[in-house]
Amino acid sequence: MRKLFLVLAAAAFALSFVAGGCAKEKSPPQPQPARKAIAGTEKNAAPKPHVKFFTGKIETLDAAAGTLTLKGPKGERRFQVHEKVKEQLDGLKIGEKVIVKHVDEIALSIVKPRTSRNALDRKEKEDVVNEVAPVPQAEEK
Repeated sequence: MRKLFLVLAAAAFALSFVAGGCAKEKSPPQPQPARKAIAGTEKNAAPKPHVKFFTGKIETLDAAAGTLTLKGPKGERRFQVHEKVKEQLDGLKIGEKVIVKHVDEIALSIVKPRTSRNALDRKEKEDVVNEVAPVPQAEEK
């Protein structure tokens, strides 16, 4: 029995060296999953242009040159009209109020502001009330 114990102890001792040697070997590195880029962390080569709006009255209008000058609450601004928008200049007159969608000094669209639907309804009701004859009052005796 003593011999059997020594043989098993020697086998366990030998296996510990073999197992320890295998554990020291490095396994090949696991491939990393592709990382998703977080918005705003990458630097873009060209920043995206920021579209703005400007509201004002037309001061000068040159349809042939494609220029437009507006005077609004933020001061006076001059715009060069984009080629695709030049036909919008035909219906405009000096003194009209317009809204210009622009990037820097280039006008991308020109529109006349709409009147609120509720304001139109209210005005129509006032006109109807004014047209109706006053209700006769009963006489007191």
